[in-house]
Amino acid sequence: MAKKKTSSDKKEEESAVLDYLTKVNRPYSATDIFNNLHAKYTKGSIVKALDQLIKDESVVSKTYSKTVIYSVKQSMDDVPSEEEINALQKSLNELAEKHEELSTENKRLDQTLSKIKSEPTTSEANELLEKAKAENAQLKEKLAALKSGTVLIPPEKRKRTDDEYDTFRQLWKKRRAMFRDIFKTITEHYPGDPKELKEELGIEEDPIPFEQDPLLVNL
Repeated sequence: MAKKKTSSDKKEEESAVLDYLTKVNRPYSATDIFNNLHAKYTKGSIVKALDQLIKDESVVSKTYSKTVIYSVKQSMDDVPSEEEINALQKSLNELAEKHEELSTENKRLDQTLSKIKSEPTTSEANELLEKAKAENAQLKEKLAALKSGTVLIPPEKRKRTDDEYDTFRQLWKKRRAMFRDIFKTITEHYPGDPKELKEELGIEEDPIPFEQDPLLVNL
């Protein structure tokens, strides 16, 4: 014959259920409470304990789609007063303002960090400095050579350049003479002004005299 539960056993179950609902502070069904208490008490005793807690106004229940949900009754003492709400709102505004300041400062620091990362490191800067010193030394040597009258262009390269210049100058003179002859023939019986015709056709002649070397114009 099963042992009949005493009043103290019922109180223990009610206390266990109430303590659990108070601790989690969220709604549960009787089955959930039974499972979450790891079947320490029978499901029937859990339901009876909940019924008694409802009578004691320690727990409230509500039915959703044939399932009864239980939760601990909330105390009005937990509701903050208007002064507490205003204080919390003030604190929230201060925190929001502080957050904005920190966000702005963080953005500024990110930009500074990006700038620092884009600049050369100390070792890279030293390498660039040594490279600049070497280039500067080479330029000083070249400048000293120019001041002393030393010819920096090798003779064979200079001769090749002079020969190429003479060749191209002869071609320039030949083509210029050909143009003059052709234009003179075309405009021989032209009723208008040949200069105006040149302007109309967009023809521009070199201002350098035909027989003069262009490289010697300003000498």
